Amino acid sequence: MPGAEHRHAPVGSTTVLARRRALAVAAVAACLAADVIGVAAAANRDDGASAGVFTSIAAVAFNAGTASPSSSASPASVDGAASESSADGGETVSRPAKKPTPAPAPASAPKVVQRGTGTFTVVAVPTGAVKQVPTKGREVSYTVETEGGLGVDATDYASAVVANLTDPRGWQSRDKVRFVNVSPAQAAAGTKPDLRITLASPDTTDRLCAPLETRGQVSCHNGIRVVLNARRWLLGADAYGKDVASYRIYLVNHEVGHGIGHGHLQCAGKGKPAPVMMQQTYGLDGCTAWPWPTTKPA
Repeated sequence: MPGAEHRHAPVGSTTVLARRRALAVAAVAACLAADVIGVAAAANRDDGASAGVFTSIAAVAFNAGTASPSSSASPASVDGAASESSADGGETVSRPAKKPTPAPAPASAPKVVQRGTGTFTVVAVPTGAVKQVPTKGREVSYTVETEGGLGVDATDYASAVVANLTDPRGWQSRDKVRFVNVSPAQAAAGTKPDLRITLASPDTTDRLCAPLETRGQVSCHNGIRVVLNARRWLLGADAYGKDVASYRIYLVNHEVGHGIGHGHLQCAGKGKPAPVMMQQTYGLDGCTAWPWPTTKPA
């Protein structure tokens, strides 16, 4: 264009620039290929132990028997998986565990409601179910709650829970704690319990236990919630066979145990009674089933 100044790169410079661009493209392609290979290798190494946020089933980090309900080292636990807790007691990340083995189903197995109403009722504790009322010990207050729509008799459920908590073989004797019930009237007036022992449908259990992964199968302790999965409450687990009543004792003691500061334990030897803080829902590893925190009589 007349009057305009045109600048042209020398031919040699154009060739060098083209070569540099070609090399850059090749380098990017090599990096992408390396990334793809790395991702594929990682996938092949994945044995299911990558983090889902499960836990606590958790509670390896609990300070056994000494922490208050609010001072446990991990805020949550699930019956059935190993866990890794951050140093400040924050989010708990765990590795998936094997699937729980249900007890053999009887001819007329109870119906498990997969999803309840999502609303909860604080249930009155029948006074006749209370077995032992200590006057000393660290106080742990609790409510007994049930989700609507489960088809479970609320009074029977509450009786089983309180009979368990106040039994001489339970945590009151083992840890010198004192369980104090918060009545429906007290809860309605604003009294906050240390533990909310809640029977919930499998779907609601998953919601209450989140971010822990219960997958509709197991129970958990999460914050002040002791969540008892109605599937396990009704069907039990293989470790207890047809003795669902004893499994329920184990279930309450195990999850409440997390709530008062206990972590998981392992079988101490073939033929020995399983510790209540062992994940008995998943098997006994050579031990024999035992649902109580106190030592089994010889």
